[in-house]
Amino acid sequence: MRLHHIGKVVSNLEEAVEYYKSTFGFSKLDEPVIDPIQKVEVCFVEMGLGRDLTIELIKPVSEDSPVSKFLSQGGGLHHLCFEVDDIHEAIKTLRAKGSLIFGEPVPGKGHKDQLTVWLYTSEKELVELVEKEKK
Repeated sequence: MRLHHIGKVVSNLEEAVEYYKSTFGFSKLDEPVIDPIQKVEVCFVEMGLGRDLTIELIKPVSEDSPVSKFLSQGGGLHHLCFEVDDIHEAIKTLRAKGSLIFGEPVPGKGHKDQLTVWLYTSEKELVELVEKEKK
């Protein structure tokens, strides 16, 4: 398991990308994509520090998006995402450690359709898991 990215909810993707580029030297990885399941538009920015640091910028595209309420309360740091070799094994492990899993793994548009799942840890942290791309 390794940290894949940090998720941040924003009201304007273009402004957020520019902020991270001009302030911290991040680069935009790809063009924004819309995830119809989460009802969000996402864009990834990255900074190389000997290891990659990636931030997922997340903007709701409808009022019923799971992050709309979070944005109405100010937005900001939303979740940590961890990449795992086998998402089903990771779910079993984290469930045994007291995590609450939200639904079944689904393809994540922002993750090139790799399987993703959401959970709350026993410490009440929102975590996303993304299964490592099979080569």
